[in-house]
Amino acid sequence: MPIQAYITDTRSGKQPQVDFADGEDYALVVATRELKTWTPTTKFFLSDTYGADMNVNVAFGGTAEEVHDGTDTAYWTGSSIVGDKFTFNSTDQFHAGSKSVKVDNAAVNDVAQLAKGSDLTVSSYTAISLWVYVDKDWKAGDDITLYGWDTGTGQQVGLSVGLQDYFNWAAFDAWQQMAVPLTDMELTEGTIDALRLEISAAEGKSPKFYLDDIQFEQTGTPATFHLQPDAGTWWHLDRIQVTLAAAYDTDEANGTLPGIAYDDILGVSPSTGIVYQRIDADGVVFTNTVRQIADWLQFPTAHISSAIHDGTNTLVTVSIEFAKGTVLKALEEEELRVTVTDNLSGLLMFRMAVSGYSEERA
Repeated sequence: MPIQAYITDTRSGKQPQVDFADGEDYALVVATRELKTWTPTTKFFLSDTYGADMNVNVAFGGTAEEVHDGTDTAYWTGSSIVGDKFTFNSTDQFHAGSKSVKVDNAAVNDVAQLAKGSDLTVSSYTAISLWVYVDKDWKAGDDITLYGWDTGTGQQVGLSVGLQDYFNWAAFDAWQQMAVPLTDMELTEGTIDALRLEISAAEGKSPKFYLDDIQFEQTGTPATFHLQPDAGTWWHLDRIQVTLAAAYDTDEANGTLPGIAYDDILGVSPSTGIVYQRIDADGVVFTNTVRQIADWLQFPTAHISSAIHDGTNTLVTVSIEFAKGTVLKALEEEELRVTVTDNLSGLLMFRMAVSGYSEERA
């Protein structure tokens, strides 16, 4: 004989009801509710100096400290510390002059050095800028790091940064300029007398690439805009929206599409680009450098969500959906970051915002 069982709430003593209708199986009446409380949240990328407005002029200026240009000029001295795949006066490719530094599929742990021969006070500068040309073989798992060095003590100074986090490494056969804020390298005080470049990791064969016009920039402090979850929360990300406005004519005679160029940003052409990064406690886990509107629209979930024109000015919004399950966790110091190192004052408006759902967590 089967045992009779009843589902009963221990607090109220009530039992659930069975629903039945002609021609259907009997079933329990149940309700579904979210287990967690989700708070819809929208945040703007913010800078302590500029607020939400990214259309700032932070272009480099002053008198740069020239480091290396492929020996077109005698600046800092290049040498191979580990390995023999570095050529400091290659004529294969060059951004300016007739020579550059070639890194020819160097092995993991190979190191090149650029030595000044005397101390450089890093607090007098704001960033390192350089030009890079990827010939072949750069892949997602490659890590090419740059860091400060003291030849007297034989010690690294500050932090190392991955070059791949500051430019679009997948764009081959073209010179690109990048800029690394010295704050990212923790080179804000003291001195160094050399820079070192190291092949820190490779996905198979390491890349073949060229560097040119490496220099410390004296003025023009990079503007960094942060977006972080509130303390004690996880932020489940939904989409990011970029809002741009400029004095830009989108009218096309008999056109069925808005006249927006793909290869600039409403008429503004950044040199080093707008660097977007996702960061966790271990460092940069994703990066994208934007020099043209196509650099946003290349992603599968990106589209122009609106475009309006009043006869003089144009406003465009670009919407990009995050992959399902993308979360920023406050406890693990995760954040999104945008760095501007150009003159973007040609834009009338430039802001970026993210929407999602905040979850209270311990």
